[in-house]
Amino acid sequence: MKTKPAARHVRRWVRHASAHHEDTWRERLTFLGTGLVSLARPGGRMIRLEAYGTDVILRQLKRDFGGKIESIDAAKIAQRANAPRRPLPLASDLAVIDAHGRWPSTRPKPRILLRIAGAMAFGTGEHATTAACLRLLRREAARQEPGWTALDIGTGSGILAITAEKLGATRVDAFDYDSRALPAAHANLRRNHCTRVTLTHRDLLTWRPTRRYPLVMANVFSEILCAAAPQIIATLRPKACLILSGILRTLEKETLTTFTARGLQLETSTRRGKWVTLLLRAPGC
Repeated sequence: MKTKPAARHVRRWVRHASAHHEDTWRERLTFLGTGLVSLARPGGRMIRLEAYGTDVILRQLKRDFGGKIESIDAAKIAQRANAPRRPLPLASDLAVIDAHGRWPSTRPKPRILLRIAGAMAFGTGEHATTAACLRLLRREAARQEPGWTALDIGTGSGILAITAEKLGATRVDAFDYDSRALPAAHANLRRNHCTRVTLTHRDLLTWRPTRRYPLVMANVFSEILCAAAPQIIATLRPKACLILSGILRTLEKETLTTFTARGLQLETSTRRGKWVTLLLRAPGC
């Protein structure tokens, strides 16, 4: 008799904390990188901290900071993440729909229509940081010379890398530290018929770049951006564009200073809610 396969479960650490102390908690848990998730309701007084990692790390978090460890069904999370979403127009020629969605027949179909399933990966276009990156990427891609390349740091669902290819990049290198994001990103690459994106698993904090690009995107926590500033800047060609996101307003000044002190110039900043996105320019030759 066939037995029902066991559901794949993911373990996580959970703790509730005051929303006033969110910045302190993010700084305290910087070592988790993209394994840390902070959830809050607009105007809410509490936040929910979630951390994903090995059992050793989760037990350490519970021992040092309280909270609890729980098991969750990854298949159910993926099912909720891939539930039908409304079409998301980002510009006159750029929009996002879910994996099996249809563009409304009553609207003009945009030139670039991305099909993105989130699953266990971050980045379906709704979040302020992703949407801001997409709009800046679209604007900057129009200014690139033929044959331009791009780098996507913390690719998540792969949405920025996919968009870069659709906007004309001849090569896009993308990576993420979270190994759970990679299958979702690969599936989205296939779903959008991408052939010029190379996806790898890397740790930004220990990475040593060997290639330079005219356009680099990094949508990760601001603490990680500051810690990895030397590596990120090492990927920039002269006059390259650097799009940084995942920055809390309270950490905007610190993040900006970290990069401008190394010679970059701020061209544009966008703010939505508590999130900030920066577009900086590398110096020329």
